[in-house]
Amino acid sequence: MRQHRWTNCALAACSAVALGVGTALPAYADDAADKAAIRGLWQTYSAARVEADAATWLTLWDAEGIQMPPGSPARGFEVLQESVPKAFVPGAVTAMEIEPIDIEVAGDWAFARGVYSSTRMRDGQEVQLDGKFLTILKRQDDGAWKIYRDCFNSND
Repeated sequence: MRQHRWTNCALAACSAVALGVGTALPAYADDAADKAAIRGLWQTYSAARVEADAATWLTLWDAEGIQMPPGSPARGFEVLQESVPKAFVPGAVTAMEIEPIDIEVAGDWAFARGVYSSTRMRDGQEVQLDGKFLTILKRQDDGAWKIYRDCFNSND
C-alpha cells in the first residue's frame, strides 16, 4: 500500500510531539544566561566556602539535594543542614576555585563537569587540593539553579 508523502510527515510530527521532541522550552530558557547563572553559582559556592559562610553555601542546594563525597556515604540536604555549619570553620579554607569545563542545559535540568582547587589549613600548614566534580543542577520555580546531586573527588 502506497502512503502519501504528507501522511508520512504527519505521522512523524505526531510521533515527535508524543515523544516530547521538538516541543518548545519554557520562555525563560536561554542557554547563555543559564550557563552564566551556573558559573555564578560556582563562584558563590567558592566564596562561601572560603568565608566559612555555611548559610549562603546551603542556599545553593535544592531541598532534595544529595552530596556524594569521596570515602563517605551520600548525604541528603537535611544532613548537610546539620553538619555543614559545624564544619565551616573560619580560616580552614583560604582559597578555592571551581572551574566548570562543561555545562549542558536541558530544560529544567543541567549538569556541570569540571575541576576545583583549594588551599586548606591543616595542623598550621597550607595544603593544596585539587580534584574534579560532576553535578546535576535543577531549575527552581523562580528560575534559579540549585545543586540537586553533587559528586566529587580529589586527585590526591
